[in-house]
Amino acid sequence: MHDSDLAQIVTETVGALVLVLDREARIERWNAACEVATGYDRDEVLGRPFWFLVPPDERPAVEAVFSRLIARDFPNRHENSWIAKDGSRRRIVWSNTALLDVSGAVKLVIATGIDITDRTRAEEALRRQAKRLEALAEASRVFASGLDYKTTLDTVARRLSELIGDGALIRVVSPDGGWLVPVAVYHPIAERAALRRRVIQAAPQRTSEGMTARALQAHRTLRIPELSLEIVHAEMKPEYWPYLEGVSSLMMAPLEHRRHVFGHITLMRDAGGAPYTEEDEALLDDLAHRAAQAIENARLYGEAQAAVAVRDEFLSIASHELRTPLTALRLALENMRRVSTREAIERLPPQYVERVLSTAERQGQRLEKLVAALLDVSRIHMGRLELDIEEVDLGASVQDALGAVEDEAAQSGSQIQVRGEPVHGYWDRLRISQVVTNLLSNAVKYGGGKPVEVEFGSRGDHAVLTVRDHGIGIDPADQPQIFERFERAVSSRNYGGLGLGLYIVKRIVEAHGGTIRVESKTGEGAAFLVELPHRPVVAVREHEEPERQSH
Repeated sequence: MHDSDLAQIVTETVGALVLVLDREARIERWNAACEVATGYDRDEVLGRPFWFLVPPDERPAVEAVFSRLIARDFPNRHENSWIAKDGSRRRIVWSNTALLDVSGAVKLVIATGIDITDRTRAEEALRRQAKRLEALAEASRVFASGLDYKTTLDTVARRLSELIGDGALIRVVSPDGGWLVPVAVYHPIAERAALRRRVIQAAPQRTSEGMTARALQAHRTLRIPELSLEIVHAEMKPEYWPYLEGVSSLMMAPLEHRRHVFGHITLMRDAGGAPYTEEDEALLDDLAHRAAQAIENARLYGEAQAAVAVRDEFLSIASHELRTPLTALRLALENMRRVSTREAIERLPPQYVERVLSTAERQGQRLEKLVAALLDVSRIHMGRLELDIEEVDLGASVQDALGAVEDEAAQSGSQIQVRGEPVHGYWDRLRISQVVTNLLSNAVKYGGGKPVEVEFGSRGDHAVLTVRDHGIGIDPADQPQIFERFERAVSSRNYGGLGLGLYIVKRIVEAHGGTIRVESKTGEGAAFLVELPHRPVVAVREHEEPERQSH
């Protein structure tokens, strides 16, 4: 066996890549390992300059190494990529030497390489995983660093943009579940952020529209690596096209807490950037989960803070409301004490005695009403609002209420006009009178001395009651909360009361299976409309008729 045959056998059976080049970088020898690594047969490469294997961005460095070898600077080591026949890249570590001719010049360059592609990919995957875990840990710390709702939203949007890029949008579902409300928009370029903010606010989107609906309903991230104009025009509102035309890739992740989707995060890659990958999607999934927890915590904290503020305001108002009649009652009693002897009383004008006693009685009744309202709220909150069902004449309840607010109406100058037809139903007599009384008292208080109108009658199997004033009215933005505890649409400094009347009214009406709503505009008065079923389905007491229990 000749030495050349032995070299050939070694070259072909060794696991390393063996490449032999002449002084012009033409391939002289190409072993089996090179064929496996690149997909090129030796017949395809022999005699060709090997530069076609080198990525353009790495060629200057490889040329420099080759020049050093030709200049007899060997052995040396180098690491570079090769472009395989299928276009993929292989990472090779080379040990290079040279063979000299009789004159001492370099005749051939001999390179032995180890394909480290798989190892490099594994190391890169580990680095990416470590980076991802670091990002998640850092994001969790940042997300949890504050409890202010708006600050948390802005922080989440900015951090997602920094970690994954480029633009970030957060929207939450409106309370009625029908709309997506933008709460945070971020882009490192302020002008693009401003454009997106204007467009999104000018064109609200329903939760059932476009690709957003798919992400919300599927409860999982939607990734579109290549966002084409066809997709944009087919699935996005036309108003959104101006800024989406500059987006090349998109991801949308639902914000979910305890299986309830309350919003979404959208990330948008600027045109020219790399498409979002599966790794980007996995990272967004984790970040969205952490962001949802942080946003929900901030929201609950905000609600708790608001509840504490409402409670504190209520305690302040309640203290004032209770102190006023107590002070008047104490003064009345002090006046009577000064004339406590029979002779002293007989010397006083009867009108004076009557006025003092009336004041004491009126303030005592006012205290009784305030305490009763507080007790009702406690019963409602604990689910203990019991109804004593019997046949009730709604007209009689209206008359009872008129008597209860007679003094208030006289003081305000409001005349109460009543119009109705006979209506009977099975309700709690005292509670229905309380409903009418509270609505009338409310109308007199805010009616500005103008007439108050009461109408009642039947509509199908329901009794209907309307109490209308022509006073200051209620701003539409304030209407949803006026039926809540301690809420009011005006300042307590200008209008007294605990802010409990409408809350109690609504709960009593609902306990009877009925409804109440308000129709009003600022400065145009308000109308409260109550509908009560003639025979409500409610929990009844044992003494009631069996016929009513069946309904």
